[in-house]
Amino acid sequence: MKTTLLTLAVALGLLTGFTSCQTTTTNPPTEDRFAKADENHDGKLSPDEASDFFVAQIFASSDQDHDGKLSWAEWNVPGSGRTKAKFNAADSNHDGSLSLEEALAYGRKRHAFKKEFEEADTNHDGFVTREEAQAYSASKEGPPR
Repeated sequence: MKTTLLTLAVALGLLTGFTSCQTTTTNPPTEDRFAKADENHDGKLSPDEASDFFVAQIFASSDQDHDGKLSWAEWNVPGSGRTKAKFNAADSNHDGSLSLEEALAYGRKRHAFKKEFEEADTNHDGFVTREEAQAYSASKEGPPR
């Protein structure tokens, strides 16, 4: 349960960045995270694009020593429900650390953020458009302040 809540919190926090086209006159526009996640630039996110974006963001924020890999200590967030067995399952080359490529593959295999993706995909076409991402984010955050 804690893992689900942590995952949901992270997903919602990152999805908020997809609404970056909502700007005010006092704040400069933020990075367009939707465009960054849309790797093939077709204007919509596939489940793999969304998973890869979120996993890469989490990986970057967890890599405390910025060495391009996650140790068990960096990956194991207390209270997250992550286990050494899951870490070992993600560590496909068994070198005791996770590379970004291993993390991305594990995220895809485990269907990271599947529930949130399906909730955002309101027309159920298997993709999330910018508009769907914005509507989903707004439904979870409430009205802009």
